[in-house]
Amino acid sequence: MAVSSDKKDGKQLRIHENADDLSSNLAEYIAELSEVSIKERGVFVVALSGGSLITLMRKLCEAPYIKTVDWAKWYIFWADERVVSKSHTDSNYKLAKDGFFSKVSFLST
Repeated sequence: MAVSSDKKDGKQLRIHENADDLSSNLAEYIAELSEVSIKERGVFVVALSGGSLITLMRKLCEAPYIKTVDWAKWYIFWADERVVSKSHTDSNYKLAKDGFFSKVSFLST
């Protein structure tokens, strides 16, 4: 992974060699944000846009994150859910449920 930083504002640009590297880095980043947020606020809030983001989050469903992330304290919102039933093949909810929610222990989905 290549990283470029701007010292003035602290922002980083990360360039990954492939989707698997991106997925691993994303899982680590989200797990860290989740841990800090839960310690500071008692909850972690995230908005999902669906599509490839949910697929890229798949590493969170694997070790070590599957057992170390406090899933019960996550609040998930949708940023662009399609106007279709939750069981429709175009539904971001269905994509998230099948590929993510069904693999972790949330209180309810």
